[in-house]
Amino acid sequence: MTSFHQLDELPITESVPGISFRHVHGEQVSFSVFELEPNADLPRHSHHNEQAGTVLRGSVTFFTAEGETQVGPGDIWVIPGGEEHGGRGGPDGATVIEVFAPPRADWPQP
Repeated sequence: MTSFHQLDELPITESVPGISFRHVHGEQVSFSVFELEPNADLPRHSHHNEQAGTVLRGSVTFFTAEGETQVGPGDIWVIPGGEEHGGRGGPDGATVIEVFAPPRADWPQP
């Protein structure tokens, strides 16, 4: 079923201190917009969902099995399901769009 949403009307979820997001679920994917405060830490973790994203504003440093990678506006990443990763918001924070497949069952339906 088709659905339409207004981003600023979706509930805000705080994943860890300094990192919040809004999301919607489809049948095969979760779509999310993250806001990272300056230097906010995302602890290393893993999940079975494949994850792809891009930075709209600011910068993020990712920590993966390959090491540290800084990304900024226009950079795109794909993290395989099951791969441990973490990150840190840049000095000006960041706005990030990410999609997860299959949908994140650990996130409530808004």
